[in-house]
Amino acid sequence: MQQNELKAFIKENSYLIQEYINCVILKDIGTMSHNFFMRLVDNYFNKENKRISCDNLTPDTLVYFLLAEVLGEAKQAFPFFRKDTLTLDNIFKDAKVYFNHVKFTIEGDTFNIYLIQTKAGVSTLEEEIVKYTKQFPMKTSGLEEFIAKKSK
Repeated sequence: MQQNELKAFIKENSYLIQEYINCVILKDIGTMSHNFFMRLVDNYFNKENKRISCDNLTPDTLVYFLLAEVLGEAKQAFPFFRKDTLTLDNIFKDAKVYFNHVKFTIEGDTFNIYLIQTKAGVSTLEEEIVKYTKQFPMKTSGLEEFIAKKSK
């Protein structure tokens, strides 16, 4: 999909895309608020140096790429994850380890979430220590079908 087509698709279906994210993609992980989803979309399309070209995106893989592109390098601090943004409650409960950052990546067809301990959180550490990793195969179909069902 070209960038303009993708923007139009998202604008027209934003609430259903966000519902799909929570019901299908994040169903066993957590939830994302609609306002936060729209902020990620705006941040992505306003970025000048995108690592991920819009030409490689489909509506189904968009959310994975948004998280990896916009949040991946930022290593958002743990307090960032709250009800009005993105919660990963089930992962946090599952991990049961100390960490102070979360990092998102895409490797092949897998979406990865890393819980990381860094020097900023523990002054004796010189580099990152990955405390917990969760991997999810990227769903590459289903969004348009979900939207069609919900639109009826």
